[in-house]
Amino acid sequence: MLEHEQKPLLSPGWQGLRCPQACVIGLGLIGGSWAGALHQLGWQVSAVDASETSLKQAQDQGWIEQGFLEIPPRIDADLVILALPLPLIRDGIEALTGRLRPGTIITDVGSVKGEVCTEVKRLLGTDKGLRSSEVFFISGHPMAGSEKSGFGAADPNLFRGFPYVLIVDDGPEEALASLAGVVHQLGAEVVLREKEQHDEEVAMVSHIPHLLAVALALAAEDISRNGSALQLAGRSFREVTRIVESSPGMWQEIIIKNSQAVLKGLDQWQIRLNELRGYVEARDGENIAEAFRQAATVRTRL
Repeated sequence: MLEHEQKPLLSPGWQGLRCPQACVIGLGLIGGSWAGALHQLGWQVSAVDASETSLKQAQDQGWIEQGFLEIPPRIDADLVILALPLPLIRDGIEALTGRLRPGTIITDVGSVKGEVCTEVKRLLGTDKGLRSSEVFFISGHPMAGSEKSGFGAADPNLFRGFPYVLIVDDGPEEALASLAGVVHQLGAEVVLREKEQHDEEVAMVSHIPHLLAVALALAAEDISRNGSALQLAGRSFREVTRIVESSPGMWQEIIIKNSQAVLKGLDQWQIRLNELRGYVEARDGENIAEAFRQAATVRTRL
């Protein structure tokens, strides 16, 4: 774009010229929760999903006004939420080519950012893609979820009280501020990160806990005699391993796509585990207690 040219303003809903409109692509747990939350904020919401049942449920609940089984030829929306699995985000971006009004903000909800942001930037920079002079892409990741999936688990209050990461790498400040304002209205805490920092930190606080829960569940089974150890499992074991009921296919994609950051985090976790093992072997009660005190201090900062 030449220096004397001006970027188009954000679309009319962002400027307060009409009721803001959104289109949610993918009515699963996150997409459905976005639809319900935006409806409660007074937005006009439409949705695209391959499940006619999910679309009907969303309409019956009043969360969406229109539902489509395929992306329509034209989407007159101020905000498009790509609530798709990681492998489908690129296809979703390409499918939007030529279908959005200038000034639309697009966001995704994927839990790995490096590859997504790089690919979208490439698409936005080509004549065949969605030009950055026409639309704005701000990548996002809600740090809230459930071991349950599908529209039936959607909750308009899902994001309330939890961090919601917005990636600052490429998005214009005006678009970033506008989307951040909506996320804040959802009751979430807006957290700004660059894509590499996001992937490294989320590996430790989200991806690795799922692997540790899997390892604990399998280890408990390993030492059991016909499931005997599981008969003794109380609240702590049940809470720690609850997340293993999440979608295996989804976590397969997440772990593989963020493998470098996950491996780095596992190395750091192994260092701490070896420390604790050393305390146990030495029967060093004071250092065991001190580790608990330090960990409790960390948790109080949540």
